[in-house]
Amino acid sequence: MPVPKLTGPRSTRSLDRLPPCQRHPLSVDFEEIGCSGWIISPRGYNAYHCKGSCPFPLGENMRPTNHATVQSIINALKLSEGVSSPCCVPDKLYSINLLYFDDDENVVLKQYDDMVAACH
Repeated sequence: MPVPKLTGPRSTRSLDRLPPCQRHPLSVDFEEIGCSGWIISPRGYNAYHCKGSCPFPLGENMRPTNHATVQSIINALKLSEGVSSPCCVPDKLYSINLLYFDDDENVVLKQYDDMVAACH
């Protein structure tokens, strides 16, 4: 039986690698999470979430923390078992405004911080 020939070298990009770190939609429906009884508006929002791989070495454009840089080096050199590469995480969080009923049934408009993610 003849052995099939490979058509060319495999791309390392295609081998079990995640796409680069980026922001993905995360739809929050206040009714689904049990908050529709007190939140008037909005009915939901896009919180986003971060997913993907971070390259080694971490470039300045990724705005890595010192901790992430050190963890990246430890992982690359395999100096400590079980230490993973730095994760794709939010680097900025933005606020949203909610119109809701307080405990005394007053209608309140309040800005809630750290509700929408931007990633690095």
